[in-house]
Amino acid sequence: MKNTKGLILIELIMTIVLIGIIATFIGFFIYSGINGYLRAKYVTNGSLDAQRALDRISLELRDITDITGTPSNSTVTYKSAVLTGTRTLKYVGDTIFINTTPNDYELLEDVSSFNLSYTYLNLDDDTASVDEVANIEVKFNLVDIGKNFRTNIFPRNLVKKTWP
Repeated sequence: MKNTKGLILIELIMTIVLIGIIATFIGFFIYSGINGYLRAKYVTNGSLDAQRALDRISLELRDITDITGTPSNSTVTYKSAVLTGTRTLKYVGDTIFINTTPNDYELLEDVSSFNLSYTYLNLDDDTASVDEVANIEVKFNLVDIGKNFRTNIFPRNLVKKTWP
């Protein structure tokens, strides 16, 4: 039998190289897992914030009695049968606000695009030249999420009740 008194230099180098390769793969998998978790958390929180903003916008615009403003400039002023005062929904910079004079309340930030549009129809079958707003569509996109969020609101109080 041979008498071995220690590690050979080649065995030591090979052990260090193998430990380095294994540590690199473990580090990569841990990094990927943490990045995936953080991305999922960011997208989930952004989606929840967007849904909360859509719900608030729907609540604000569902019971309107009067609406003014052109949706092309992303600002609309309205009065509600349920809420007090004149209110304004506006998109400024990258943020959606609701203004209840004199305060601006921030609904959602980091919005990359915002679109507000109306559909006009003669809902009460009158001969007047002015049609009523039948549908309000709100669409926006959040920065870094890449998903369109949208809702359709059908105002309840824009047509005057004509039956007894």
